[in-house]
Amino acid sequence: MGRYNDLSALKALKKELEKKDPGTEDAAPQQRRRSRTVANKSKSQMEEENAAKERGLRPGCTVTLMDSNDRGILRHVYKDSVEIEIDGLLFRAGFGDFVVNNAEEDSKLVSSIGGGHKRKAQETERPQAIPNEISIDLHIEKIPSEYDAPKGFELPYQLEYFKSILHKYMKHRGMRISFIHGVGDGILRDAIRKEIDEVYALTCTWTPGPAGVTIVTIR
Repeated sequence: MGRYNDLSALKALKKELEKKDPGTEDAAPQQRRRSRTVANKSKSQMEEENAAKERGLRPGCTVTLMDSNDRGILRHVYKDSVEIEIDGLLFRAGFGDFVVNNAEEDSKLVSSIGGGHKRKAQETERPQAIPNEISIDLHIEKIPSEYDAPKGFELPYQLEYFKSILHKYMKHRGMRISFIHGVGDGILRDAIRKEIDEVYALTCTWTPGPAGVTIVTIR
């Protein structure tokens, strides 16, 4: 009878221990903590990364535009173009429209003139001269780019180039830009004048110039 009572007590103690054992309760939370969600990259993101890798480009590097020598920062690399920030504005450019600056040469240039602070002060005292009047040809064959305008989209292509020029010189008050759009049917002429009236009226004015030319003045 004594042995029976001891066995019953052991069984009861085992049940109590099983109830208090946290092993089964913690198993599920531990398993949940180990689970992770893997985010797959989109096809376009992979194509853009491949394009950047093939051309040795990386966002954040300093570049210089071929046609104007303006410097900017490469912000995005797409499959067939890039996005460059100049003076806080973003511009699209083809891969042949810019060159990547050599960081080592830039560092030597800064050192040769006494450091970055001195260079900045000199640039403030002697700003780069900007011509007070320039001419921009908006004919498709005159727009600098390694890519041809898609057939049927010549007008939007010309307007984008027109707006990029305005943005580039917007801070130069009093500057006159003669946009050569040609005589033709007047579609491009009307489009750029309408763009100024509806979008850039606070910063620009336009006047008709010689035949096929519209003169824009930065306020």
